[in-house]
Amino acid sequence: MTNPSQSHSPIKFVALYTRVLKMLGSDRKLGWMLAIANVVLAMAMFAEPILFGLVIDTLSRASLDDPAGIWPKLAPLLLTWVGFGLFTISCGAVIALFADRLSHRRRHIVLRDYFEHVLQLPLAQQADTHSGRLMKTMLQGTDALWWLWLSFFRDHLAAAVSLIVLVPVALYINWRLALVLIVLCIVFVGLTHFILRKTQVLQQQVEGHHSDLAEQASDTLGNIALVQSFARIEHEVSALKDISQRVLGAQMPVLSWWALVNVLTRSSTTLSILCIVALGAWLFTKGLTTVGAIVTFISFSGMVIMRLEQIVGFVHRLAMEAPRLQEFFHILDTESSIHDGPHAIDLGRVRGAIAFENVTFAYDKKHPAVKGLSFALKPGATIALVGASGAGKSTALSLLYRAFDPQSGRITVDGHDIRDLQLGALRSNIGVVFQEALLFNRSIADNLKVGMPEATEAQLREACASAQALEFIVQHPQGFDTKIGERGRALSGGERQRLSIARVLLKNPPILILDEATSALDSATETKLLQALDAVTKDRSTLVIAHRLATIRKADTILVMDHGTIVEAGSFDELYAQDGRFTQLVKEQFSDASGQFIS
Repeated sequence: MTNPSQSHSPIKFVALYTRVLKMLGSDRKLGWMLAIANVVLAMAMFAEPILFGLVIDTLSRASLDDPAGIWPKLAPLLLTWVGFGLFTISCGAVIALFADRLSHRRRHIVLRDYFEHVLQLPLAQQADTHSGRLMKTMLQGTDALWWLWLSFFRDHLAAAVSLIVLVPVALYINWRLALVLIVLCIVFVGLTHFILRKTQVLQQQVEGHHSDLAEQASDTLGNIALVQSFARIEHEVSALKDISQRVLGAQMPVLSWWALVNVLTRSSTTLSILCIVALGAWLFTKGLTTVGAIVTFISFSGMVIMRLEQIVGFVHRLAMEAPRLQEFFHILDTESSIHDGPHAIDLGRVRGAIAFENVTFAYDKKHPAVKGLSFALKPGATIALVGASGAGKSTALSLLYRAFDPQSGRITVDGHDIRDLQLGALRSNIGVVFQEALLFNRSIADNLKVGMPEATEAQLREACASAQALEFIVQHPQGFDTKIGERGRALSGGERQRLSIARVLLKNPPILILDEATSALDSATETKLLQALDAVTKDRSTLVIAHRLATIRKADTILVMDHGTIVEAGSFDELYAQDGRFTQLVKEQFSDASGQFIS
């Protein structure tokens, strides 16, 4: 996932805002209703200054000799004023209520969509994007969407409509005084455009630094044990401080420019009212306007300035949110390179016949991690992959559950190309025990039920007993309800690995992938677990990666890999007798120089 464009022209602002509104989805009908209500409210709000002016004119024309005669003319105006006031208050309250509900509801819907989308992206597309950055983008992006929806329906739509309605109404009442308001609007538009041009690049830099800050903090907090053990606390704090200083260095000029806008906005309030009063007084002496019209335009100027302040504030906020939204949309628009084909099928529970046919895959598409890989596994058989680190063992098996797709060749399960199978159905048939135990900060039971949510406690106990994990679980006061901390830190390495194995046993898949499944276990526990795995793997197709060669003694076939290719293949005894690469690996692990395998 590359970084989005850093260009933010006003046209792109409009396109960005339009997309925000299009994301209303199923709430679009309510959005239209709120928009119409905003238009009606904006038009109704003009009644107050107009009625105010009419009241002033009525009072100024009344005769002091007959004060009672004022009321027949004044009462209808006041009652109309009260009616419009009640309408605007009630309409505004209803709009605010439903705008709040719509905005909060859509925020959580979009957050879930983003979360699901990121989880579905293959590992190859997430490799260069830190989880802290993804989290920050999700939270800030959905917060920005929430604010834009809320402000659009509660404030900004009414403000924009008010300015549009104002021009013809003001020109109709007195075109000369209307010119003051029109000039005021033009000045605001020009000033806002100027400030945007000055700040847009800086704001993009600010957001980039904020993402770096989130990434740095998340990375450090996720490795506290490393930071403390290597006495790097001061270094990490200093690194975070440096990024923070870069944020402030880019943010301060932006704040200064928008502070200037705020000063000019406040100054325009006084200047525009003075202009209207001065021009109105001159027009009044010429008989070209009335006192009521002057009062109306003074009210108009207050409305215009308030609306312009709202719009300028919105543009300011949008300018700050635009980089966040672009990053959010960039991730949301990233298409997964691994997905179901148009005619993908679900085979149900497979038998477990697996074949790699001349498979080649490179992470960078230049240097193959596996090259021309071909082998077959019969249902219920076990194949072990051995070789030095970086030989391509884990990469090869990750292709089976489509963490990546090969650039050439194909992989079949029960004779079907795995790219023709539904991704969820394929992965439901495969259980993986990773070299690093991957656990959630949840209870033991929740971690075990990842592959089988409906599992009973009896099934949990059976799986844990087979994985030699039940003993340490029942020692905890809360048993299966014990929370194990972030990444299972409350448990030892061996305990975490045993939980990972129990989780796969509970899932009960027809295909097992064991990637250094016993690497974190002591010899005694490993021996017991291997006995359990013998029974478990008997009726399953099993692929094993192991550096401890003793754990693969009973494998049907052992594939020795080097630089992504298979250099030797056969049973344990056959390979050892060849005095080749495998024999060398065995001798490196065992001290018996006679060549006799020590079990």
